[in-house]
Amino acid sequence: MTKPHAKPIFFKILRWGSISLVIAILALLAYVYIPVLISPADNYLARKGNVKLANITRQWQERDSDFYELDLESDSGLIVQAQIRIPIQRKKPLPVALLLGGVGTGRDACRVIPEIKYVVCVSISYPYRGTKYIERLGFLKNLRELQQVVKDTPPALMLALDYVLSQPYSDNEQVEVLGVSFGAYFICIPAVLDQRVTRVWVAHGGAEPIKVMMHNYFKQAGRTWVDELMTHMVGYAIGSQHVDPEKWVGKISPRPVVLINAENDKTFPASSVAALHNAAKQPKQIIWTKGMHVTPGRKEVVEQISDIILKRVEGDYLKRQ
Repeated sequence: MTKPHAKPIFFKILRWGSISLVIAILALLAYVYIPVLISPADNYLARKGNVKLANITRQWQERDSDFYELDLESDSGLIVQAQIRIPIQRKKPLPVALLLGGVGTGRDACRVIPEIKYVVCVSISYPYRGTKYIERLGFLKNLRELQQVVKDTPPALMLALDYVLSQPYSDNEQVEVLGVSFGAYFICIPAVLDQRVTRVWVAHGGAEPIKVMMHNYFKQAGRTWVDELMTHMVGYAIGSQHVDPEKWVGKISPRPVVLINAENDKTFPASSVAALHNAAKQPKQIIWTKGMHVTPGRKEVVEQISDIILKRVEGDYLKRQ
């Protein structure tokens, strides 16, 4: 007598199971993507706020410079860890170079530069508070922190610039911003929003961050359409589409942009480099160098880039004296 009811019960369980699965998937998608649907661009200045507290946590002399590490706190709640390098022989206010390097280098990026004479360098750590190493489900665990660091890095750069330009050692007539490697994704944004910036440098960078992610994740092996789909989903989930420098670099004009790229750079595919070059408007200069992608361990590459930039920055300063 129970057999006629078995089939309807089975289909009822299957139907409700399917509905529950669809609801769970929709809830997961909402959790992941709703926070990044709207561009944070309209909130960058509010998030930057004003410097409420500047706490110098360490200071020392090294080579030709005085170094300061400090924590900046904004009245918006944003906290930025910065490092400032000032030439010891400074006698007058000097040009300011705001430098954003790779994730691993962070605020130590100023220390990587071999020698400076006539420029104040400031660099920051990415305002990330999640787990350092992220694998598999760890991505979801750190998702909010990853989304927030993408939103907070441009305001963090502008807050550091506010502080440094308020100091007596800074010459506000020459304000340079430099994005190196991963920093190239973010450096164009403060340049667009802050008219005090007089020139922008993008070294060993490119546009289209999702394409670059895919290039680096799968360059050692083949990839499937599933890999490509997952990479796109991760890229959009952290909000990389909102900081794509291809969307920002053209708005810097009429201030100059200098784009430096290495002929043997395996980190950024040629198409993403070309996309950034094409998006930049005049006045722009494109410089190609020999060698590989810049890393702190490749001293010859660091010296090569530093030499190109510092000769121009310090030379322009000396011409104004």
